[in-house]
Amino acid sequence: MTSLPRRPRLLGRHALRSLWGSPVLGMPVEAHEVRTARLLLRPYRASDAADWRRIEDDEEVRRGLDWPLRTARQAHDHLLARTAHTELAGAGDLLVLAVERHGRVIGDVSLHLRTVAPETRVAEMGWLQLTAEGGHGYATEAARAMLDLAFGELRACLVTAVVDRSNVSSARLALRLGFRLAGGTVQRITFVLSEADYAAERAAQPSRGAVETPPFGTKSVDNL
Repeated sequence: MTSLPRRPRLLGRHALRSLWGSPVLGMPVEAHEVRTARLLLRPYRASDAADWRRIEDDEEVRRGLDWPLRTARQAHDHLLARTAHTELAGAGDLLVLAVERHGRVIGDVSLHLRTVAPETRVAEMGWLQLTAEGGHGYATEAARAMLDLAFGELRACLVTAVVDRSNVSSARLALRLGFRLAGGTVQRITFVLSEADYAAERAAQPSRGAVETPPFGTKSVDNL
């Protein structure tokens, strides 16, 4: 009796990249819901269009991120692109989580995987928030949750943040989170946070609340 030929096994993107020789994580980090004291972090959805348009129309957000003023169609396409960034497996991958407060998206946090090797694993972190939602510690709360993911699930050795020099609020947030100034250019500043420093800062403040005191090493942005 002749046996039937086996059906070819379909390989996912992660397996294909491994076959091509590109370094990949042993276990990809996939986007999932993360709850904090006041916020829900989750993957973007196409149904977030109205909230996303408010973010796109926020002049302070656009200036801080050097975004152009997009048409309604361009803003919608930008949102759809963000819904696709749900996995970190290889260098260059981006994971974005929308930050939801009382059923509305007020911003997001992101991780951009730069290097994969365990001993040198680096991710670049980003954040954005509606200007009207500032002053309540939401951005700090969301960013800390993403740092927990970066140093926990992703097992990064180092997290970086690149901030435009004119974006003073983001520079202050980086310092509140424990990032240290690493250098930069005429236009942008680079901050770094090691796993060891983050662990030490977490241990020093085991019961952080919504109102936070500045972590060690914080200094004024005036001299950056």
